[in-house]
Amino acid sequence: MLDTEIRYLLNDIALNSSRASFKRLYLFYYGKLFSLAKSLVKQDELAEEITNDVFMNLWTRRASLPEINNFTYYCYTSVKNKSLTCLAKNQLKSVNIDDVHADVADSSATGEDKLVCEDLTKLINTTLSKLSDQCRLVFKLIKEDGLKYREVADLLDISSKTVEYHMGNALKTLVLGLKDAQKLPATVSPEKISKNI
Repeated sequence: MLDTEIRYLLNDIALNSSRASFKRLYLFYYGKLFSLAKSLVKQDELAEEITNDVFMNLWTRRASLPEINNFTYYCYTSVKNKSLTCLAKNQLKSVNIDDVHADVADSSATGEDKLVCEDLTKLINTTLSKLSDQCRLVFKLIKEDGLKYREVADLLDISSKTVEYHMGNALKTLVLGLKDAQKLPATVSPEKISKNI
């Protein structure tokens, strides 16, 4: 979903209390926010409750939604804060994220191309599973969810340098895994992979 579409939906919700627009936002963000909450609280039921509470709060204060500059980041921060509140005094030591999966399949591909895409997806996911939990979460938030490095640093209470380190480590691991499987030429660098994932 494009930023302009999100902005349109937020305005429609604020001005018209549009349930249809709110449902579209909910369906777009729910899985991502639930995944973050679960990685923090480690329980499906609690993660679901946290995610739904965040959406209830958004609906309650719908008239002020257009004032939020970065809605995606706002949602992630809300889920993080609510999760940490639920954990009370337990500190966030490590993140267990098991649902970071790449998907390189092309819906227009046919036959042999689909098989190659499936093989490549399996290889990438196997390689990603070897990363530390924190590294996989950083990779997911940046590459899958589209957050910026600074946003991820703020969200996880780590430095930007640590985010850069995790992303560099993830990309190097991916390149090495793909080269070992002879799916990439020797000249491919982590930077080239980063631009295409």
